[in-house]
Amino acid sequence: MKLKNKINFLVLLIFIGFGAGTAQAQFFGFSVDTAVDYTVAPDKVTGGTLGIINPIPFLPNFGYTQIEFKDETIDVDEVNKKLNSDVSIKSYSAFFIIPFPVVAVSLGGGVGELSVKSTFSGLSNEPTVSKPIVEAFTKIGLPFWNFLEFHMGIHVIKVSSEVDRAKAFSGIAEYSQAFSSIDTKKDYTGTLTTVGLQFAF
Repeated sequence: MKLKNKINFLVLLIFIGFGAGTAQAQFFGFSVDTAVDYTVAPDKVTGGTLGIINPIPFLPNFGYTQIEFKDETIDVDEVNKKLNSDVSIKSYSAFFIIPFPVVAVSLGGGVGELSVKSTFSGLSNEPTVSKPIVEAFTKIGLPFWNFLEFHMGIHVIKVSSEVDRAKAFSGIAEYSQAFSSIDTKKDYTGTLTTVGLQFAF
């Protein structure tokens, strides 16, 4: 989802919200969001976020993020093989809900891990590279009837450093030359967009 589309979507949410009433105090509840887009994923991304909501002032709420996607296939023409990678991001977070007239805004942050598991044609081993991540996010929600909220989230995920997808394979003597002219490093830092619902009891 392009930035322009995201902005238009947020404006639409706020416009609709003027007919939905005023944000009310939260009760115990939970939120479920699905991943719509991750900026460094070449194709679709699966997963999303879960959150546990409490009504106690100044006590943080807690969340969990998990997304997965397949990275682009790298053709290693010199040896006629392909390098594939599966990427997974998981994080645990804490967040606060700030009620405003019409909308509710959530602000939070978390820590977690990125894992990249790679396969190389003809080899059975599947090495995994892991890197720590930090996450910061905001969600803008439109409450309906005190117990239901529709929201959109923007999560900025920062990975500690680049991942070399072929490091384990380029160390094999017969393939080291083939990988020497290919850039297999990638920075998986990106922005995750989610949409979802929050239910209160």
